Amino acid sequence: AIKDYFLAQYRYVGEIPTHRKILIEKTRDLRGRNLVVFHAIFGRRINDALSRIFAICLGEKLRTDVRITVSDNGFSLMVSGDKNVDVDDLMREVTSVDIRKILSENIRRTELMKRRFRHCASRSFLILRNYKGHKISVRKQQVNAEKLMRICESIDPNFPIIEETYREILEDLMDVGGAEDIIKRIGKREIIYRVIETRVPSPFAHNLVVLGEADIVLMKDRRERLMELHERIMREIS
Repeated sequence: AIKDYFLAQYRYVGEIPTHRKILIEKTRDLRGRNLVVFHAIFGRRINDALSRIFAICLGEKLRTDVRITVSDNGFSLMVSGDKNVDVDDLMREVTSVDIRKILSENIRRTELMKRRFRHCASRSFLILRNYKGHKISVRKQQVNAEKLMRICESIDPNFPIIEETYREILEDLMDVGGAEDIIKRIGKREIIYRVIETRVPSPFAHNLVVLGEADIVLMKDRRERLMELHERIMREIS
C-alpha cells in the first residue's frame, strides 16, 4: 500500500518531497477553493511554525485572511477567491523577515496565547484552581488569566510569566528554532523547492485537504472524501 501511495504521487506529478526538497503544490480542494500545499517532511512542530510565518506573509501581501492546516508531512494555506499566489515572491519575503519576532507578534492576538498563559499562570500559582475548598471553573480561571495578562503587560511586556508563555508556544508546542534553520537553508539553496500546479490535489495532499474541511466530523465522512480524491487521481493517471 505504501509503495502504491508513493507510485501514485510520482506518476501524477513526477516529484517526491525529501528533506532537501520542498514540493509546493498550487491546487483546489473539492469545493474549488484556492489551496497552496507545502509538502515539507520536517515534522509537525516545525511545520506549525512554518505554516504560520508563510500565512502571515501571504496574508499581508494579498490583504486577505489565510486559513492553515498542518500535519507531520506538510501544511496547506487556503486563500479566498481567485487571488494568485506568487510562490517565488513569497519565498523571498519569508527568507528576509525575523521569524521569531513576527510569530511572537502574531501569537499575542490568538486564543492559543490566552490558553497557554492560563496554564503558565496556574503553574506559578498566580491563578488558583481551588479556593477555600471550592473548585474554580476553567471559564472563570480563563477570565482571571486574561485580566492578569493585561496587568502584567502594563507592568512589563517582558514579565516572566509572559516570557514563559511565549517560550512554551514557540519552543515546546512549535519548533521555531528548527523553522529558522529551514528558512536559512532555503535562502542558501541547501534546501530547494519546486512549484507544481494540479487540477486535482496530489495523493500526498489528500490528508491535508480533508483535514481542512470544517464540515467533516465523522471518520466515515473523512474516508468517503479520501476515496473520492483517490478515484479522481486514478482517473487522471490511468
